[in-house]
Amino acid sequence: MSEELKRELSSCTDCRMCDNVCPFYLATGDESIGAWNRVKVAQAVLGGDRRVSDVLRELYLCTCCGTCELACPVNVPISEAVRALRSLAVKERCAPEPIVKLCEGIINQGSMTGEGKEFWRSWIPTEVNFPSEAEYLYLVGCMIPFRLRDIGRATVDILKTAGVDFTILGEDERCCGLLLVDHGLLEEAKTVAERNLSRIEGRKPSVVLMACAACYYTYKHVYQRIYRKPEFEVMHVAEALADLIDHGRISFKKRIDEKVAFLDPCHFVKVSGKYEIPRKVIENIPGLKLIEFPRSRAEALCCGAPGGVRLVSRDVAFSAAGMIVKEALKLEVSRIVTSCPLCMYQLSWAAEKLGTGRLKVSDLPLLVKEAL
Repeated sequence: MSEELKRELSSCTDCRMCDNVCPFYLATGDESIGAWNRVKVAQAVLGGDRRVSDVLRELYLCTCCGTCELACPVNVPISEAVRALRSLAVKERCAPEPIVKLCEGIINQGSMTGEGKEFWRSWIPTEVNFPSEAEYLYLVGCMIPFRLRDIGRATVDILKTAGVDFTILGEDERCCGLLLVDHGLLEEAKTVAERNLSRIEGRKPSVVLMACAACYYTYKHVYQRIYRKPEFEVMHVAEALADLIDHGRISFKKRIDEKVAFLDPCHFVKVSGKYEIPRKVIENIPGLKLIEFPRSRAEALCCGAPGGVRLVSRDVAFSAAGMIVKEALKLEVSRIVTSCPLCMYQLSWAAEKLGTGRLKVSDLPLLVKEAL
């Protein structure tokens, strides 16, 4: 761990503003898995007072969503400290086995499940012919082929209806590798970045559209830090939808008379500060009334799924997602809308587990397709 990071950690004033936005602390009241305690743990390990093997629960029950850092008045890089300690856990061979297997699947096969081309082929609509090259290239990320294929197919329908010149990477797509970065495997993540950029740039797109918030963050911000900047513009699908609405290329024909709440995804909206873009799309759909969560934008709650937390502790992951679902029910909305497939997957699971049949969860392209 660098001396600079040690100095930054020592600047913590113990104000605990980070705990005020940490989803796991707010959901459980357990100080040991709050953001402030992660700073204390990092300081203890660096000072030689504790071993990294003694603090695995504190380290791995963190999504590295970065919300705590947005709240910190002295800019303590809490997520960076967590990643650095996880790197030590890898070196000492004490990282949790589910995380090790997850990362091995990404390194060896290019997907979080450890599957190859058949995984990435699973969502592709067979009735559509995609050109080898186009101005736009659409990447789906891991969650769409894993469980949410309708999002990918809805996005293809929208782009075709709007007359967008686009293609897909298809069975040649691979995981972006953010999980490797989050778990301290930087050299392996760099190799993934090299491979992904080479494959995509070989198709010569001007713009790459990201369905996944984590992919957006990785290609837009992480790759240039660990490898190099992409030779194409990185755009989230929500941005593309907003642009298509602005230029009159999307025309909504169905009225949806519902109250909905939008959940700001950490790796897209909070990282970019583009809070109004997905809201603009929602507000253009006839009949929809947008209701804000009590905590929104920079203080929006993380869904609790990123970083493999759900693999380490389903109960803790559920606590964060369940808190969001319960807030939505209090707001009396009919659905939660997000612009991240992982958020949709996590919140749908929580809504089902809580036994509420009246609350839907929709990723933004699914909502747009419904209104077309």
